Amino acid sequence: MTDETVPVVDRSLPLHEQEAILSNDHNKGMHRTHGIVREIREVTAELVRIVVHISGLAEDPQWSVPNVSLRIHLTDGAEQLSRVYTVRAADEAAETIDIDVVRHGESSPMMRWLADLRVGDVVPLVGPRPHFRFPETRGRGLLVFADATAIPALYALLRQAPVGLHGRGWVATSDVTAFDELPRIPGFALTRLRPGEGFAAQFAGVTAADGVVVWGAGERDEMRAVRSHFRTTLSAAKDDVSVYGYWKRGTSNTAIDEARLRAYEELLRSGGTVLDMDDLSLPV
Repeated sequence: MTDETVPVVDRSLPLHEQEAILSNDHNKGMHRTHGIVREIREVTAELVRIVVHISGLAEDPQWSVPNVSLRIHLTDGAEQLSRVYTVRAADEAAETIDIDVVRHGESSPMMRWLADLRVGDVVPLVGPRPHFRFPETRGRGLLVFADATAIPALYALLRQAPVGLHGRGWVATSDVTAFDELPRIPGFALTRLRPGEGFAAQFAGVTAADGVVVWGAGERDEMRAVRSHFRTTLSAAKDDVSVYGYWKRGTSNTAIDEARLRAYEELLRSGGTVLDMDDLSLPV
């Protein structure tokens, strides 16, 4: 990569919070760089795919690892904000990445940024950060619980799925097109659910953790319920349950980021690292 390895921060943050974001622990292996918007594709009424060119992308193989994230820096009026998104796919030859943004009806910094975005725009970003992957199956079945916001991550993971992967997954989305784009793997069945119902009816049928591993991503309370069932009720091993909360009903992403930052500061002060974060345990 040709850009600096020190990330841009939100200048609206207090100095001590900027220091946490700038720490070597937080930014290990990531770059401050920029992308140029090559295409803005309206996949469906709910889904926008942004193709971004990053010069020197092929120099860093981490961009092509399944389920890596990046932080997009955006301006909302006088505020400098940022949002984390998953790289759906990377094309090393073209030096581009695909970023899917789910369009929702509410006004938000990300929706305003998206509305103003044009081909040719320069986008400041920080990445790549490898995110959580499927647990090691070792011959066991994989169970997936995901909503619309997790489709890019699931797409990337299934596209590079290990040989012999089997199991089943449930994806809560009203976007049939986005669901149909997910890679199909023999022996791994995907079912589309109506959004907002949660996954209780699906995971309640699993009465023993033997023989399965779990991956999930979506609304925080729904993911907490998934994790609680497998980790607490069924006593599954920690490494066999990879679940993450991307968003929370009635709470802004800014508030979630602030809670994460406060918890991260505490970890740094106590000698911990970003790998010690238990995101779903945060009081959000």
